[in-house]
Amino acid sequence: MVSSSKSAAAAACLVGAVALFSYSNTPVVGKGIANAKMATTNLAARQLRGANPAKLAQIGRAVTQLVGPNASPNDYKKLATEVACTVGVKDKNLFLANAACANVEWYGPNRPMAIPGKDSTPSYLKGELPGDFGFDPFGLGEDDIQERAAEELYHGRWAMLGAAGVLAPDLLSKMGVNIEPKWWNVGKELLEGKPIDYLGNPNWVHASSIGAIFFVQFFLMASAEVYRGYYESEEGAKGMYPGGAFDPLNFAKDPAKFQDLKIKEIKNGRLAMMAMLGFYAQAFSTGKTPLENLSDHLSNPFANHI
Repeated sequence: MVSSSKSAAAAACLVGAVALFSYSNTPVVGKGIANAKMATTNLAARQLRGANPAKLAQIGRAVTQLVGPNASPNDYKKLATEVACTVGVKDKNLFLANAACANVEWYGPNRPMAIPGKDSTPSYLKGELPGDFGFDPFGLGEDDIQERAAEELYHGRWAMLGAAGVLAPDLLSKMGVNIEPKWWNVGKELLEGKPIDYLGNPNWVHASSIGAIFFVQFFLMASAEVYRGYYESEEGAKGMYPGGAFDPLNFAKDPAKFQDLKIKEIKNGRLAMMAMLGFYAQAFSTGKTPLENLSDHLSNPFANHI
């Protein structure tokens, strides 16, 4: 649309400044920039001084075509945010990406808080991380909030897999599949030397060898840890969201949507961790599967409950 690199740079800085001014809680860029908003404004001003007025007019016309003749200030703000988000992701500028791509409904100072009131929110919880609702009563993230957030996400993902593994055989058994419905019995039968087959089908690969299970688990876990270590290293620099082969359906292709998906993932991960805790407690106290407990509760809620 605009071929001049100078005008393009001016446009990027301009929309970046507009987007950043729409957020009252701007992340810190680094030690060299004390005030990120002022630095962005100065950068935009320097670019605009040498820009060709004709090119700026062309940019203005292009923007008008994108937002429409009857656009409101919010429409221009939205466009500026989208462009700043795209530029931040493309140039790997975490400042722009975090400020412009984040959905202000779940990030920043106006996000929902677990306990209303600023006095109850720890200073290190600034709304920059997915799922930060200002709640850390034990101060677990005070020393390294990034590390604690990664650990929570890591355990949440395992809990989601575990919850699916608990519920799947329970559901399949009720659908008529010849499979052990009680998830804790599988390990028990394995230690007792009883044959275990996938989905109760002896023609499938057997799962009765402790040695084979150990080798497969060790290989899979070691591979996962190696990949995790790489993506958390300075070279990998993608942390818990490596993308690529780990995102085959391109869920993270849209940066703004990706920020929302991070929120959904951590919410479901927290729910799964609570579910696994409930599965353990129910199995210990009742000796029944989760679906059996649910059926008992629905049949008589006042008698079968906590």
